[in-house]
Amino acid sequence: MKYDYQYKITFKLNEPFDINYIKNVCNQYPNSKILVEVQNTKGMTSSMIRQLGSNVAIRIAGGYDEERISRYKGQYFGNESTEDYYYNSVIYTKNETIKILEEIERIESGINKNWSNIQKLLYVYDRLKTGIMYDPKFEQRFSNEIRSLRGLITKQTVCAGYAVILKEFMDRNNIECEFARGGIKNGQTSGHAWNIVTIDGKKYPIDLTWDNTTFRSGKSSSFDWLGKDIPTFSKSHHPAPGEKTQDYEHTLSQIDPQLIKQIYSQMGVGRARDYRSTTYYGTRKDGSRYIVAQIGDNTINNVTYYRYYYVEISKDGKKQLPLILYSDTNVTHLVDCKNFGKPIPPNYEEAVDNILFSRENIADSIAKKTYYIGRVRKSEVGNKFELVSSYQEIPKPEEKRNLFVYPTRRFTRSDGSVFIAQQMFDAPHKANGIDVMRYDIFEMVNENGKEVLKRNTVFTERNFFKDTRQSMVDDYLSRERLDRKVGEAGGYIGYYDANGIRTYNPDLVKFFETSKKVDIDSLSRQKQQTNTPAIQIPNFSELKDLASKYEIFIDSKDPFDPDTSKIKIRDIKTGQIQTDKSIIDRAMFANIWLTSAGVKYYQDEPRPGANYAFNEPAEELYNTICKQLLTSCKGKGVIDTVDLLRNIENNNGYKYNREIIVNLFRSPYQTEMINKLFLQSLGINQQAQKPEPLYTMSYAGELAFSDENSKAKGR
Repeated sequence: MKYDYQYKITFKLNEPFDINYIKNVCNQYPNSKILVEVQNTKGMTSSMIRQLGSNVAIRIAGGYDEERISRYKGQYFGNESTEDYYYNSVIYTKNETIKILEEIERIESGINKNWSNIQKLLYVYDRLKTGIMYDPKFEQRFSNEIRSLRGLITKQTVCAGYAVILKEFMDRNNIECEFARGGIKNGQTSGHAWNIVTIDGKKYPIDLTWDNTTFRSGKSSSFDWLGKDIPTFSKSHHPAPGEKTQDYEHTLSQIDPQLIKQIYSQMGVGRARDYRSTTYYGTRKDGSRYIVAQIGDNTINNVTYYRYYYVEISKDGKKQLPLILYSDTNVTHLVDCKNFGKPIPPNYEEAVDNILFSRENIADSIAKKTYYIGRVRKSEVGNKFELVSSYQEIPKPEEKRNLFVYPTRRFTRSDGSVFIAQQMFDAPHKANGIDVMRYDIFEMVNENGKEVLKRNTVFTERNFFKDTRQSMVDDYLSRERLDRKVGEAGGYIGYYDANGIRTYNPDLVKFFETSKKVDIDSLSRQKQQTNTPAIQIPNFSELKDLASKYEIFIDSKDPFDPDTSKIKIRDIKTGQIQTDKSIIDRAMFANIWLTSAGVKYYQDEPRPGANYAFNEPAEELYNTICKQLLTSCKGKGVIDTVDLLRNIENNNGYKYNREIIVNLFRSPYQTEMINKLFLQSLGINQQAQKPEPLYTMSYAGELAFSDENSKAKGR
């Protein structure tokens, strides 16, 4: 091995880390280079390492253990033998080890000792996914910088670094975890790395790198590659020969994505977050500057909107009062393109800086009594789109403006610190039978010499927007207290009574507590005993994707067989019949849309009618249909096909509107299927009445407009 040392101290796996023994050796050989080898940092603290001299280096093997070194003996990693690379890349100086352990300790301080292994995994996964970014300049880095625990210091890494770091946390918390390296399949080499964790005897695959990519694209709450189905995971992840786990299809298990969301919500992990990785520093053509950070995303009526913290920077560098703004332009994706040298459409960044986030556009939105600032794309066909040329061209329809009118207030403490709070419930919600309000609080804070935007989600029985006492801001909503209450009570902060006393309800303390132990098996049993979870209505891009992957198949020799149980969904490429109920329902709906909206065919289409079914007017119509069907389900307990036809006829200009809607509901089977899907998406398991099929154009016209015509004539 290349590392030069005079003395070596090796601790075997599960052997206690003996700091006193190391100190004694250091005292005996104060002028010699000493290497300490450990399998992981379990039992090791930063305060221990501070007691050692600077002549000590520490090798933390992690995923690069002796077994891996021997397995790849004789191979090369660049100009270095793989054997030497695996050994040397995880040797750290005393100071590096201290910094690594300090960051590990900072993250682990949020782990509750009562949590189950799946809770600990989710917490660490979320912190690493949002706190360490894929290094955009990885090709310019030394391998030991980006494929080691040093990513905890630099906050940048690559796939092998993510896998090494996640394994280190799991090892420290007694969760079995493998570092998995990609191999060759069908002549293609995978240079990728990921993890496999074992919880309650089951092995689950995890790709933290790919979830970070999803996070960077603007999807803030992605756990896609922690709960990925095994067939999909195994297609893109091929373990190298000799890796511990092989034959993924028959060895690995999937964590139910719905259970992941449920556990994550109960833990309250997302109630405190920072946004250093989604912050954009903009400069306009007049030289003025601003800061905007994506602080959330939400899909409403199949359109994704992004929430932004915005603050203007004055000429002297001081920050003005912040705002919370909304847009359907994804600025996080723009940041990711800039970081990784991906192509940015011509004039796109300029439009974001000088039009979307122009002071004129923001003032225009506020004048319209909304914080919705619109989007920079004026029209879009396929991969081509046209940008607005001024803020006056940005459409801000009333239905969008009304989505974003959350009460918001800015506060200034006596020490000059400023934060902005937003009331997230229109009215109090019940928690343990008690009315509570939820607020999101955003504040720029200084951490290690850097300004970082932080969010705290808090719950209280009182509307503190109406409280004008300065002590309420300085004490009740102090920075220290906001951070402390996330860990102590899941964000529940009680209320500040008339005498300035902090008051808490024990029932709410218990309700918001995040230390409860939750495990996968118990939740799975509960799920089996309760109703089926809601199925998400696909957005338009998902709809197109489903229609391209799956087709309807009649499992009968008679194409007119009335037995609907023989109607199946199969994979177009493999011919495999789909058995996942959530995919079946969504893919069925996508195929119904394809045949209904594909009113004209083009030659050589991948699927007949796809061009018309998935063009821009069809997307607008689809979003309108989904919105109205969900509204009727909420209000009436059933989709109102007749009312839908009337409203579309009056409010949308696409010439195929009526034809498409009649096609959608042309049979009782299709109408019932769509009705059931929309009810399930809202968690409603029983319909109020049967939905109305539309059958034909003439039948639908009579049904929808005869009563209206009669009223118009005064009959």
